[in-house]
This record gives sequence, C-alpha cells and structure tokens, in this order.
Amino acid sequence: MQPALKTKDQGDCLMPNTIILNPNTGAPSFGLVPGMNSRGTMIVSGEIRLLRGKHLGPNRGFGACHIWAEHTKEMEKLGFLLESDVPKYVAHIIRTGTPLFYSGDSFTKIRLMAVRAVAGTAILEVREQRELTFWSVVTAYSGTKNHGTRVGTVV
Repeated sequence: MQPALKTKDQGDCLMPNTIILNPNTGAPSFGLVPGMNSRGTMIVSGEIRLLRGKHLGPNRGFGACHIWAEHTKEMEKLGFLLESDVPKYVAHIIRTGTPLFYSGDSFTKIRLMAVRAVAGTAILEVREQRELTFWSVVTAYSGTKNHGTRVGTVV
C-alpha cells in the first residue's frame, strides 16, 4: 500500500521520488515514450512514471503533490475530487495514442507535452534514477493547446 499524499496545506510531500502506480494497470508505467530524433535532439525511449513529487510554489515543483497543489479546481471540475485521484487524472490524460510534442524551448532538460484533446496536457521530463532512464510527469492540467512539433505518440 502506498503512503497517503499530504495536502497542499501540509507542505511538501514526504519521499518525493516514490513512484505512484498507474491505477488502471497496477504497474509503475503510464505508457512509453518511443525513442526518436527531433530537430537534432535525441529523445530517449523510456517509461512514463508519476512520482510523489513536491510542490515548491506557483509553477515550481513536480509530480502528484505539485499537480494537486496547482490544479485542484481543474481536477474537481472533471470529477477528480481527492488528492489520491491524481494518478487517475494523469491516466485520464496519458494513455496509448496520446500525441507527444517537443518545442525545444528548455535549455536545461528535455521536456515533452503529452496532449490529449478531450482530456488535458501532461508535461514530461526525462530523468535518471538508480541507473534507470524514464519520463517523469512534471505536471498535468486541463489545457489542450500544444506547443512545438508532434514527435510521436505514447505507446
């Protein structure tokens, strides 16, 4: 059983690098970003994972705690009423066939947008943890405007 997420009123979540399982599959993966080359940038293949994360302030943070702190009202409008619903919200957006976009606008880390027109957007960032390369969900929100070039789809 996974430890409960703390609410935004309780500060940052404990153990920010804890992986949260996909509620639809019970596995750590929410999908796979296929490897590709976009405008000279190598986009590595890797599973998409949601970490417990931490919220550091407006537009600062990553993972489930950050998503809840920043986008509670958007989630509630869609019926995701509890912080423990964040994984369901992410799985609602990221699924097989969700288009991936790359804008190349970050100089420090490679980020992709997973945009599902009927559900919302998730921002993904490549990470390495214990010699494993994966795509971490930075945030997820209801907007569906994509930026950049379509580079593939979630598999």
